[in-house]
Amino acid sequence: MTRNDFAPAVRWLAREQDRVTTVAQLAAAGVPQSRLREWCRPGGRWQRPLPRVVVLQTGPLTAAQRSRAALAFAGHPQLPAMITGAAGLALHGVGVAAPPCGLPVVDVLVPSGRRIRTHTWARVHHVRGLPAPDAVAGVPVAPLVRAAADGVRESVDPEWALEVVRELVVTLGVPAPALAAELGGAVLARRPTVAAFLDAMDCGPRAASAEPMARALVARAGLRQPLWRPTLRFDGAFLGSPDAYWVRDGLVLDLGPGTGRGRLESAGLRVLRVAPAALTRSPGEVVAALRAALAAGPYGPLDRITALPGAR
Repeated sequence: MTRNDFAPAVRWLAREQDRVTTVAQLAAAGVPQSRLREWCRPGGRWQRPLPRVVVLQTGPLTAAQRSRAALAFAGHPQLPAMITGAAGLALHGVGVAAPPCGLPVVDVLVPSGRRIRTHTWARVHHVRGLPAPDAVAGVPVAPLVRAAADGVRESVDPEWALEVVRELVVTLGVPAPALAAELGGAVLARRPTVAAFLDAMDCGPRAASAEPMARALVARAGLRQPLWRPTLRFDGAFLGSPDAYWVRDGLVLDLGPGTGRGRLESAGLRVLRVAPAALTRSPGEVVAALRAALAAGPYGPLDRITALPGAR
């Protein structure tokens, strides 16, 4: 078989899979075993960073390629697997997600019962039930809160763990109770600074009373009902969990820290910031501001934003 017989198929794999493929895929494409061994030798044109995985280039892998390689090692796409932990957070766009030091590890979730085990930097976690993955740049990734919990659980750097939790809650708007529940008591007991931060975020006036007052004010004013505490996704990726969101208008109501105002505004949404005290001191002004914002809308690329209902 000549090189030209398999070259188009190899080019297709390189283009579609960010140059990350497997021995089985290359064999199916017609690459002879002798050619594969030759090109994967030291100094060759390809490399084998993990068993059964071939990267169609030389030199260091990008973070995305490492994630794809770890998934291929775990059997994806033939078998279920997804990226989690620090690598998953990085794919979700969490700014502080890069591992603090040393060779980056890619964490992979697979169903319990699979015989695959951790190998070098591909760390395999066996779980009884896989969560529904998010598709980020064509890579299956654990939901943001799950990826954060796995990253915090595995981290040996308590300062990094706290920074991850702070970014999720303060910048991205992940509800502190949801994150605490996913982490669990055992992890929080080992992370006292994380536990104290989540307690502080969940005990302020916003969590205790602002939302019920806002719901009552919107109802009395006869305004269109928003979704309360929804999860917003932009092109499938987590965007935020604001206090309220008017789906037809692209309007967000922000009652305090933690909704990720900058991230929501960068997506084109209108964010109306209302101090909790204003709900009782100047409710008429709040209603007028809401009416004006709704009348001036809609805002943002609404066709690219998905809103999932939150707690009632």
